Amino acid sequence: AGGLPRHLPLVLACRDLGLPIVVAANLADEAESRGVQIDVGRLSQLLAAPVHRTVGRRGTGGLAAVSEAVRQASDRQGTGQTTRRRTIPANPYSPTIVRRVTDLATRLASGPEPEDAPPELIAALSAGQISAIGAATVMLADILEPERWAIAERWAAEVERHSAVRPRLADRLSRRVTAPWTGLPLFGLVAAASLGMTMAVGTFLSGVLAAAWSATVSPVLTGVVGVLVPIPVLAATILWGLDSGLLAMLSVGIPFVLSFYLLLAVLEDSGYLASAAVLSDRVFNALGLPGRAAIPLLAAVGCNVPAIYGTRVLDTRRERLLASFLIVLTPCSARSAVVIAALVPFAGPQVAVLAFGVVALIAVSAGLGANALVPGRQSPLVLELPPLRWPIARQVATKAWFRFRSFVTTATPVMLASSLVLGGLYETGAIRPIEDAIRPLVTAVLGLPPVAGIALALAFLRKELALQLLLVLAVAEYGLGASSLAAFMTSGQLFVYAVVAAVSVPCVATLTTLADEFGWRPALAVTGATLGVALAAGALIARLVGIA
Repeated sequence: AGGLPRHLPLVLACRDLGLPIVVAANLADEAESRGVQIDVGRLSQLLAAPVHRTVGRRGTGGLAAVSEAVRQASDRQGTGQTTRRRTIPANPYSPTIVRRVTDLATRLASGPEPEDAPPELIAALSAGQISAIGAATVMLADILEPERWAIAERWAAEVERHSAVRPRLADRLSRRVTAPWTGLPLFGLVAAASLGMTMAVGTFLSGVLAAAWSATVSPVLTGVVGVLVPIPVLAATILWGLDSGLLAMLSVGIPFVLSFYLLLAVLEDSGYLASAAVLSDRVFNALGLPGRAAIPLLAAVGCNVPAIYGTRVLDTRRERLLASFLIVLTPCSARSAVVIAALVPFAGPQVAVLAFGVVALIAVSAGLGANALVPGRQSPLVLELPPLRWPIARQVATKAWFRFRSFVTTATPVMLASSLVLGGLYETGAIRPIEDAIRPLVTAVLGLPPVAGIALALAFLRKELALQLLLVLAVAEYGLGASSLAAFMTSGQLFVYAVVAAVSVPCVATLTTLADEFGWRPALAVTGATLGVALAAGALIARLVGIA
């Protein structure tokens, strides 16, 4: 609602195609706070379409707009009306443009088809999906577009009423967060505060849940399974899943992932993440990407899968592939939780911050290398910034709960199944040959115990398992005293493990998404590249900290 000149051209284009439209003038509250009132009735007359004032975050006007759209669709189905339209009501275009469109529409409607008409357009016209006038506007898009922008400016001036208001703090802050000299330090503060809050809340919840489980649920499970399952090996295997597996989920997955999702939802709902994309434009140019790549990369902080699909906003396959490579190297919420939970309780929050810095350096270095190997140029950044505003608690809770519920329902069965498989391997002794096979790589190159390599490999199923399974494996390998990671791994080993877990091969869901978007060969190439980067970085860090 506060940017009609920028958004009305899209409405005009849909209208010119002969499509039925319902207009939602959204963010109406933001427009009014800046002294902009819209004459909705007059705008509806100009567009020959219903216009509704909406505030999407609060649900204001949304139901009325959707109901109007449903009503229009029902009326058209009931009357058998099609989308073909011979005239444009209240035509705003110049007579010259009208003649050209009308002449071309007549040719398209009567045939024969013009030689310069795209086959897809003719097929849509024949199927009744577009009117002859609409098809003509598509073919004359380059001529019509400047006219639409001029009309949008004129109509916006006609329907807007401006009043003087005092500049809001949020508007002044918006300018500060996108200016490099003030925005970059602020970005650092926001990132540090978010990480600190995730650490504090996650650590507290982890301790409470683990203590409660160990004191109440674990003894009961052990007794019940011991009575119902008389075979010791089978009973122990079952307890791997029901006791150790679920305990690892409660003490790691739930506290840290839930805390991270809440903070991510706050940053999204405030509009701050888009400002961070503007700040990162110059960095992305060095990586061969436009600044708009920041949006899917920011989404990757939550989950890599939707972030890879989000690369479709980029113009070329090269940009999409480079962005997807960086997305895979970006720690998602699951990998971030692994880094935080592995380092904060045993090495301190400053070491966790250092680990994230190292991961960022690895990603940027790998991105520079990929940009050098894959020639091409990036397109410029064009991004409309949403206004900064206070997050709405209900929206934040809904976003966080939706993501967290998906995580729990997906990760819990995987965690149970993986723990049972591991339990069977350990209780039968079949895990020993696997440990012997990976020992040269894991111990000699990375300086880690063999069980760490097994946990890293099985984390391919889901990244949260990198730490949860490590706890389960450690207890089986070293006894109950290893329920704390510090009992069998030094701070240096934990640092190496956290970095490798954050960078190494994507989870199976991410790999499948890469294959769906680019094909299996590029997907496997990206996976192999991340594995090589992770091993090289892990080996270098292991030697720097003196564990290999």
